[in-house]
Amino acid sequence: MYLHRLELRAIGPYPGLVTIDFAALAASGVFLLEGPTGAGKSTIIDAVVFALYGGLAGEGSTHDRLHSQHADPGVEPFVELVFETGAGVYRVRRTPQYDRPKQRGTGTVRQQASAQLFRLAHPADAVGEPVSSRIPEIGLEVTRAIGLDRAQFLQTVVLPQGEFARFLRSPGEDRRKLLQSLFGTQVYDRTADELAARRREVQAEVEAADARVRDALSRFAQAAGVDDPDEGTVPATVEVLRAAAAETAAQRADAVAALDRARAHEQDVVARLTARTRRAALLDRRRALDDGAARIAAARDRLAVADRAARVTTSADGLDAARTRAAEASGAAADLRRRTGVPDSADLGSRRAELLACAAAVRHLVAVETSLDTRRRALADALDRAEQLAARVAELDAALEARPAERAALVEQARTAAAAAGDGEAARAEVDRLRRLLADLGSRDAATAAVTRAEQVVADRRVRAEERLRTEQTLRARRIAGLAGELGAALAPGDRCPVCGSADHPDVAVPQADHPDAATVDAAAAETRAAEAALADAAAALAVDRAELERLRAAVGDTDAGTLAEQTAAATAREEAAHAAAVRVAEVERLRTAHDEATRALEREHNTVQAGHAVLLATSAADAERLDQDASAVADAVTRAGALAARPWTDDGAGQDRPAPASLRAAVQELDTLVTRAEAVIAADDRAATAAHAVTERTAEVARVLAEQDFDSLGAARAAVLTAEETAALRAEVTVADRERAVVEAGLAEPAVVAAADDTEEPLALDAARAALAAAVEQADVATRAAVSATDRVESATRCAGDLARAVRARDDTSARSRAVVRLADVANGVAAVNPTGITLGTYVLMRRFEDVVAAANDRLRGMLGGRFTLETSDEREAGSRARRTGLALAVHDHTTDTRRAPGSLSGGETFTVSLCLALGLADVVQAEAGGVSLGTLFVDEGFGTLDPETLDDVIGQLARLTAGGRQVGIVSHVEELKQRIPERIAVRRTPEGGSRVTTTV
Repeated sequence: MYLHRLELRAIGPYPGLVTIDFAALAASGVFLLEGPTGAGKSTIIDAVVFALYGGLAGEGSTHDRLHSQHADPGVEPFVELVFETGAGVYRVRRTPQYDRPKQRGTGTVRQQASAQLFRLAHPADAVGEPVSSRIPEIGLEVTRAIGLDRAQFLQTVVLPQGEFARFLRSPGEDRRKLLQSLFGTQVYDRTADELAARRREVQAEVEAADARVRDALSRFAQAAGVDDPDEGTVPATVEVLRAAAAETAAQRADAVAALDRARAHEQDVVARLTARTRRAALLDRRRALDDGAARIAAARDRLAVADRAARVTTSADGLDAARTRAAEASGAAADLRRRTGVPDSADLGSRRAELLACAAAVRHLVAVETSLDTRRRALADALDRAEQLAARVAELDAALEARPAERAALVEQARTAAAAAGDGEAARAEVDRLRRLLADLGSRDAATAAVTRAEQVVADRRVRAEERLRTEQTLRARRIAGLAGELGAALAPGDRCPVCGSADHPDVAVPQADHPDAATVDAAAAETRAAEAALADAAAALAVDRAELERLRAAVGDTDAGTLAEQTAAATAREEAAHAAAVRVAEVERLRTAHDEATRALEREHNTVQAGHAVLLATSAADAERLDQDASAVADAVTRAGALAARPWTDDGAGQDRPAPASLRAAVQELDTLVTRAEAVIAADDRAATAAHAVTERTAEVARVLAEQDFDSLGAARAAVLTAEETAALRAEVTVADRERAVVEAGLAEPAVVAAADDTEEPLALDAARAALAAAVEQADVATRAAVSATDRVESATRCAGDLARAVRARDDTSARSRAVVRLADVANGVAAVNPTGITLGTYVLMRRFEDVVAAANDRLRGMLGGRFTLETSDEREAGSRARRTGLALAVHDHTTDTRRAPGSLSGGETFTVSLCLALGLADVVQAEAGGVSLGTLFVDEGFGTLDPETLDDVIGQLARLTAGGRQVGIVSHVEELKQRIPERIAVRRTPEGGSRVTTTV
């Protein structure tokens, strides 16, 4: 990654535009970034890091230091960097978050950070292709293009010498923490922790498996009824229990067989005794049935004769009932004809049909007849309503003729008022403008006084800042001049000189009485920074006050307060008059709108009334015509229906003439009455004929049944009929005898009863059989309890033995699995039993990386300090360290004396040289760990002031080696000798105004 060009403005101590051409500076490979402390060297590094990653280089630095306090608050701060990687040429531009003055009014507003990334065709491309303007996307794209994140970039591009001097002297445990953060080897420590956790888990599993084996063995002991068994005796114990169970099972089988034989014998004796008793009882019941057989046969014959006689009497009873119904129906028909006056010779069927046809033809006119009077009254009312509507139409015509003249008067009033109100907006705007001018006129004087006060404050704070700066510079010069005395005062007998490295001090310098110490210089520097910050705050406030004053002067001009007051009064009067006219316009407009609404309402009413009058006239004429037609149809229907109702029942004059009906409803009712009478007579005649036919059929049926049942007469049949009580008694007697005989015959046919006839053994010993059965039952119960207990014990023992075998197998499997995990965890965590070195996995990985770093450092160190020193690694504890062995111990091999020395024994210049080589070696290894990223630009921080000229030549030579591969190396230092050795440089100097400026020398 190569830096081509850096531009910044209003950043840190740089209020103006700063442009640095790194490509031109690095033409010779090495350039110098120099300037006094606090002038702004670190800000340039911060600007590069901010442009790339949006953050700063220093730990704990905040973005508040980016925006320059020396620049005008309205100037936008920005950093723009052109850089080149293997992925192409890019230009990134970022602006930090800052507070700017409001565009209107006073105060400030927070401006958010922004960023833009462009891909360029070449470094001089001024336009480029936009890649993104979103800050998160730009951060990802820059990281991808460079191949390093911000932490790796800061460790490989900016080499902080002070950190690596501390790294050189630190114990192995501290060195491990720093290397771990650089190489990201925390994953190996997490792996070791995870293995330790897995070790605890598998140990817990093994212990749980052992507990399950012990529990299973305890349950087996309880089930088998043994004390303190072990895993080896379990199978033998189970076999013993099985043999005992088999023996008790055989005894149980013998006892059960004896019980079955005793039970069978007892049951046989009981069955034989029962069969003998049952046979004797059945024989007695059969002899009784044989004695009553003749009586039962006579009863059965009497029931058969009575059954045949009942069939004849049933038909005779039906004939008597039919004759009674025929007489009743004939009498009812004759009586109905007498009551209705219908003679026997009338043709009722044709007369009924004629009456029905006439009633159906005129029935619908009954409702018409009923509505005639109502319709006549409604017709008269409609004619009266039509006259009223005609009068209302005439009134509306007169009212509508007068409306146009009234509306024209309202329109003229509105036009006059609108002309007067037209000047209102202009008058209002003029009043507002004049009032703002009055307010600005009052603010102008206050702003003038504020600017005067702010200028005085700036002047006072500038004088104070210059005084503090001169004081600081004086103290620094005095301390540098007396630095030898300070170093001499710090020496103790036997200490090595930090300048020459000698332990002999023949003439130790003594500090002057007024020699300032570091705390005094730091306090002066702090006061200087505080004074500069106060000056920047005052300058920012002055810029804001001046901007506000210029705005007020431009707005007011040379107008005085009296003229503004007169103009304001005139404009206010114009505004009030226009407002009154506008109110009048609104009122007249409301009246005109109401007038138009009333006119439209009159027009709608006129149209509605006129249409209603026309419709009413047409409807009345149609209703009068239909009314006449309906009245004529009703009169004809009354005449027709009355004539038909008055006709006699027969053509020979039988019947009675009736007077004409008073209405059609009465005539229809008369027709319905005549139809009802005719239908009643016809129904009565039908019933009488049906009853006579039934008598004939029943007479023939009685004669047929007498012949079928073999009776001479109906009287003989009735004499043979039994009463219900007699029939029930005879039938019950026959049924009981038949059922008893069936039961007796079935019992005698049973096999046991038949066998009892041949059973002559005497006597049967029932008591002895029962006693033998009781004894067999007791013996079987004892044997069964013993067999069940033995079976349960062997089953429980077998089941528990199976559980024990499974638990043992599970324990063995768990132990086999755990051994590999335990060993791997112990090796990774440095347990001495399996890892005698005591080095953990994470430390081992860091050792390999550390060896690479030391090898890279030695490659550079051989060309410095006359090849006297090389670095060596060791897995032993450092002297004086109580920590466990980290494997990251570091020693310095002094080839002059062929001895190993502690890094802390090196002099100041030796420490810087070794630390620089270690830093460059670490940068190379970190670069390789990042995937072989090529870093074209490096910055090496302070530390060159501790080197003698010869060593400085060696260091510069090693840095020049870095440039042989095309790298650009920037040295950050204020050592004067470097200015003579390195012609290309960036010089940073403070300005009297409080900021800093940059001068580039190529």
